[in-house]
Amino acid sequence: MLKVKVTVFVLFFSALAVFTYIIWGTNLGAAFATREAPSLVPGNFSVSFDGNSFKRVIADKGGFYALKDRGITRFDNFGEIIWEYPLNYENPVLVHSGSYVAVSEHRARTYRAFNPYGSLYTLTFENDILSYHIAKNGYSVVVTESESGYGINVFNTAGNLVKHKGIEDRNLFPLSADISLDGRILVISYLDISGPNILSYICAYYIRESDAANHTDGLFASFRHLEGEIISKVRFIDSSNLMYSSDSQFGVYELAQGERVNYRWSRVLDNRAVFVNVVDNVGVAVAFGSSLLNREGYEEGTFIVYGVSGDELVSHTIDGSITYLSIGKEGAVIGGGALRRSFVAITYGNRVAWAHTATSDVLDFVILDRPGRALLVSPARMEIMEVR
Repeated sequence: MLKVKVTVFVLFFSALAVFTYIIWGTNLGAAFATREAPSLVPGNFSVSFDGNSFKRVIADKGGFYALKDRGITRFDNFGEIIWEYPLNYENPVLVHSGSYVAVSEHRARTYRAFNPYGSLYTLTFENDILSYHIAKNGYSVVVTESESGYGINVFNTAGNLVKHKGIEDRNLFPLSADISLDGRILVISYLDISGPNILSYICAYYIRESDAANHTDGLFASFRHLEGEIISKVRFIDSSNLMYSSDSQFGVYELAQGERVNYRWSRVLDNRAVFVNVVDNVGVAVAFGSSLLNREGYEEGTFIVYGVSGDELVSHTIDGSITYLSIGKEGAVIGGGALRRSFVAITYGNRVAWAHTATSDVLDFVILDRPGRALLVSPARMEIMEVR
């Protein structure tokens, strides 16, 4: 009689386990991981301010930058002000790579670059600024527009012009640009509208005259020609691997020694890509939205970090849509949910560092010097949060 009871008991729980797996599938572990994730509590820094003037926060290993309408401030990781710099832009936009940031705005004629110690250089142009980017080594590329066409200008960390390329063809638009870590290579994605169909492609140029001597304009490679698409972003992941993203795909090329450009991998999008960003020295981070028509894609709300070889290093899915993403050195913060107030931090080791539900709207949420410390910016205040 005892043996029969034990057998029934075992069979019951075996059936329960199978039922649970069928209902929850492989998401069971992820669901419990998020539910049991550490929570955040206010730390030792909080400051009230007018959120209407706030633009963006960028964090690095040593602290964070906060951009407002009329100035930029550098803080250390404990909220102490290191320096402040006034600005005179109507709608400033902050760009960053590594520990460098730069500020300007569309159609402005001044551009300012900063590092953690203060102002790095200020540039003034005769023509309007269309776009700009600061690289991980502090070099900048600024695209300007004049009546005759476009100017692509590269500056070193001293603010000196080290390369200029003029484009007089109004059917050829420079879209995105980046500079290699060693300062030798400029990469630009173009949009060509001269033919019956639009064409987008990537070009690689030498910056230094000694390297560029045997090449017209320093051009040594043209690759990833896509008809009917726009390559909207190109970014170096590390010293040699370059990420690109377009309307329908994203991938990685290697710019190797000896002017060789090697295709590494690409992914065709079966979902709407909400965010596509580079994780420095790690790979490519993508936040997926809903599946495209007649495609079987990822579940909406999926976040994946792909390594330079195309392998999935990080994978996490939230309930609902991803409406916010910040990429930091120590991990990423994903936001979304029904009220857009649910956030989770994921390390690049695929660990959930914490989960947090905000009580008000969130303007920015970034990881600071370690995954367990973050800066939360709401319309009324800016405060450091820590794992309980």
